[in-house]
Amino acid sequence: MKEEIDALLKMAVDSIRGARLLFDDELYGFSVSRAYYAMFYLVSAILLTKDLNFSKHQAVVAAFGQHFVKTGIFNHNLHQYLVEAFEQRQIGDGRDH
Repeated sequence: MKEEIDALLKMAVDSIRGARLLFDDELYGFSVSRAYYAMFYLVSAILLTKDLNFSKHQAVVAAFGQHFVKTGIFNHNLHQYLVEAFEQRQIGDGRDH
């Protein structure tokens, strides 16, 4: 499991780097998508610390809220940022949720 968590953390760092590069090139929609994926990979790694693994993005967002926000481990604002980033990624990708 540690290897999976490490891989997700590396993907998060790479996504942040990609988001910055895309932002600098004024590709804002793509930058938002990469920034969201950085958050998604981080939250997925956090969920793995409790042996929770989900393939659907909505399930990851919901599980983070249930297991880490409602329990007081993380602040509600962090969950809200994740929800908003998920929605913005959907808009940026031209999809409705």
